[in-house]
Amino acid sequence: MSNQGRPGDSPLSVYRSPDPVAVARLVESHGMDAAVGRFYWLSSEGVGKLAQRGREILRGRTGRPIPARGRRRSTTPEQEAHGIAEVLRLGSVHRAARATGISHSLLRTLLVERGIPVPRLSREERVRAVLAGQARAAAASETPATERTAA
Repeated sequence: MSNQGRPGDSPLSVYRSPDPVAVARLVESHGMDAAVGRFYWLSSEGVGKLAQRGREILRGRTGRPIPARGRRRSTTPEQEAHGIAEVLRLGSVHRAARATGISHSLLRTLLVERGIPVPRLSREERVRAVLAGQARAAAASETPATERTAA
């Protein structure tokens, strides 16, 4: 396999997305302007998001406390730990949100803050889940035969 691009490819397609941890370390040591200059093919917002993700990964690895952000949460640390455990057990943020009653977005935020990668369903699991959901929806919308004949 050749490492040259195909005709019509963007010249920017040869650049890989940098490691978020490396971006965070560069921002910490040399500043945001240096990171934007180093990864010139990315927007400054993109570099900022990578740096934020890298800081969250580093914080998760070192076990440092998570700084307070935004409004106060109504969940306790025990509820948050239970929510994360359910995400990991069930393999899906959506399933864990339904099981625990914690919102999908809060569960994702908790995972990112702790440096835990967000689990993804495999293609096969996703197909099974979609087909099961479609079957449930079809069964719920189908009216009994007695109601159809009476109308």
